Amino acid sequence: MKEFKHISDSTYDKQEVPKIVNSGGIRQYSSGDELFPSITSVLSRQMDSEGLDVWKERVGADVAKLVCQNAINRGNKFHKICEAYLNNDCTCKFENHLLEFGMFSQAQAALERISDIVGIEMPMVSRELGIGGTADIIAKFDGVLSVIDLKSSTSPKKDSWCKKFFLQETAYSLMFEEITSRPIEQLVTIIASENGTVQVIIRNRDDFTQELKGIISQFQSGKVWV
Repeated sequence: MKEFKHISDSTYDKQEVPKIVNSGGIRQYSSGDELFPSITSVLSRQMDSEGLDVWKERVGADVAKLVCQNAINRGNKFHKICEAYLNNDCTCKFENHLLEFGMFSQAQAALERISDIVGIEMPMVSRELGIGGTADIIAKFDGVLSVIDLKSSTSPKKDSWCKKFFLQETAYSLMFEEITSRPIEQLVTIIASENGTVQVIIRNRDDFTQELKGIISQFQSGKVWV
């Protein structure tokens, strides 16, 4: 088992840790006397969900609710196992979660490309962008400082379906840079699927920065991004 090295950032560690609250019907981050909408809420409201709505209508509300809840449960368990591994804790206590532990086992080779972990589950806000969020992992991936996002899925995802992931990771990168003055240009998405497939998708932050800022601006003005 690989031993992961953790290297905290003193500037990040000195900041007030924002608290997550539900306000105005969306998840927000409270810092000082200000509220910052979560980037996941912003993207969910602003980006086209027509395909999801069509699927919900096709399968019915009850089935859609069950499938979504199962996906959330699967994702939470998968995250917990990966976090334990990256924190150098024993993962054996999760072996009874057969599906999620199997997905972790398949993703282990990708996780071992991670080094010099700055943090796991890192809440942040950006006063410049007016948003908040929690990055899964900030660490080096193949030796390059990266925002790393862990995803679980029923089946492999087409690249075109991952745009929201890249925008979300771009937001975390910009938030971290605003706090620490350390730029992160590499975005890494690790997607483990139930069929044993593991995708590692690497992108550059600069390819998504302007689009992200446009979406946030539209959200703040009460318009829907198209």
